[in-house]
Amino acid sequence: MFSSIPRSLICSNALPPNRALAYALTKCPALLEPSSQCRNYHEVTGNIICPNMVRGIDHLRDPRLNKGLAFTLEERQALGIHGLLAAKFKSQEEQLDICRISIDRYEDNLNKYLYLVELQDRNEKLFFRLLSENVEKYLPIVYTPTVGLACQRFGLIYRRPRGLFITINDKGHIFNILKNWPEPDVRAIVFTDGERILGLGDLGAYGMGIPVGKLSLYTALAGIKPHQCLPITLDVGTENQDLLEDPLYIGLRQKRVRGKEYDEFIDEFMEACVQRYGQNTLLQFEDFALLNAGRLLAKYRYKYCTFNDDIQGTASVAVAGMMAAVRVTKRKLSENIYFFLGAGSAANGIATLTVAAMVAEGLTEKQAQERVYMFDVDGLLSTRREGGVPAHAKAFGKDIEPEKDFETCIAKIKPSCLIGCSTVGGAFTPAVLKQMAKNIERPVIFALSNPTSKAECTAQAAYDHTEGRCIFASGSPFPPVQYDGKEYHPGQGNNSYIFPGVALGVIATATHHIPETMFLTAARTLANFVSQEDLNIGRIYPPLSDVKEASLAIAIEVAKMAYDEGLASVYPEPKDLAKHIANQMYSYHYDSSMPVVWDWKPEEKFNVRPIQPVPKNI
Repeated sequence: MFSSIPRSLICSNALPPNRALAYALTKCPALLEPSSQCRNYHEVTGNIICPNMVRGIDHLRDPRLNKGLAFTLEERQALGIHGLLAAKFKSQEEQLDICRISIDRYEDNLNKYLYLVELQDRNEKLFFRLLSENVEKYLPIVYTPTVGLACQRFGLIYRRPRGLFITINDKGHIFNILKNWPEPDVRAIVFTDGERILGLGDLGAYGMGIPVGKLSLYTALAGIKPHQCLPITLDVGTENQDLLEDPLYIGLRQKRVRGKEYDEFIDEFMEACVQRYGQNTLLQFEDFALLNAGRLLAKYRYKYCTFNDDIQGTASVAVAGMMAAVRVTKRKLSENIYFFLGAGSAANGIATLTVAAMVAEGLTEKQAQERVYMFDVDGLLSTRREGGVPAHAKAFGKDIEPEKDFETCIAKIKPSCLIGCSTVGGAFTPAVLKQMAKNIERPVIFALSNPTSKAECTAQAAYDHTEGRCIFASGSPFPPVQYDGKEYHPGQGNNSYIFPGVALGVIATATHHIPETMFLTAARTLANFVSQEDLNIGRIYPPLSDVKEASLAIAIEVAKMAYDEGLASVYPEPKDLAKHIANQMYSYHYDSSMPVVWDWKPEEKFNVRPIQPVPKNI
């Protein structure tokens, strides 16, 4: 405790020791603070806790240890927290009921979001169990669409640090910042530069809500241990003038850094992550703008264990929906004509994976690409249009007459699958939807843009204007639809079906690279999870209540592929991959807070000599 007190104060002949100590304390009162005497409660790391490093009060202060009124009488007395809690004992199940009642009292979704954030800050296991057992109810709160509103209001609702903020001003010192994170056993990092948050645009440092929300789903939907997850925001400024003038904004007040300095910053960040946590650390790009998303993925995908969820996760869940729709349309993937509204990173990701799926059915890559059309802000992607085809979408440009009218393209090209990735709410007009119904008997219509306000059409509009014949999916949830006396339950093509399971399989096998085919494997697994009952009510994805089982199935298939392709680093290969993965998953249930005790066998009996006096000459 007193190692930092100058020896001159405690050894001086001028002052007796007790007066020297008193004098030192007047000069440095912090020596009396609890934090200077023993560890801080937030320093519990990992899932293997050293009992002699944890004080009794830590079990109430640390969200990893806190059980609230679920502490037993024996635990309360042994830990020295008896009397600090009310006399009532409640099980975790009773606490869950109270949480549900408390959340239901709020009418505003943002308030529900704040309640869940505070619950996570207070009692981690209770939060994750509540979320994992009520996925359909609370997923729209902790993730899209409510998380979009939370990001927009992040300066107002920001309460306590969660994750790391690394700014462009920290260039050259990123590794030092990573060392400040108290948890050494990080396996997955989700990071964003905040430039394209959902469909809301540049939110700068306010984008931190996205990595935090994604990693909550890592744990709730796939059982990845929360201490192994690290959300990071890379703050390089913002082009959003409203934020630069916002008095509540918590990020750097400057325009975005671009070009060489930005690239060097990202290079340093990637290198620092693997230096700190190991080469197999999963690094997930999240909500990077089109300008950077594709090129950074191409740059790093064979150097690091990394993927971009907006490109590859979105692609995988969309292709899974198309695969499930085959059972309804009776058309193979390679028999469809695909038309994308939007030609950004998400559209290109979906198109690329769709091409891979068609190649698997027997087409050549060129033949598959010929069945994919795209339409962006400048019209149909034609090599003849002014300015040509953007570099990132050249594979899908066509040597045809340019056309800037979207509805005309739908009538002329006659696609059977219409996929919206434009973030333009209502872009699928009644006329467009009616034309899709004319093109083919069972049109596939995906309005994938998030949040709900950015969806290209509503589920009701899709069914109304296609005579109830469409197969519909959206990025954000829509309520059940009534049409012609029948109720349809629209499928939600949510990335949360894919990325938690992929991440679990990758982490469990310490996979060092993530090939594109891994997401095709995940798509097939998810499509096979859709039951005939789901298809009968218009749903081409399993209910969100089944997403945990789907994530585990995806993780197992990803793990098998990792070993088949020589990508796994865990050796020897487990004989039972399912058991191996399950053993590494997080438990949502409370653990005992009592120390483990055990008996020793009795000592053998010996004739022990009496103690002899020590000779004086020794």
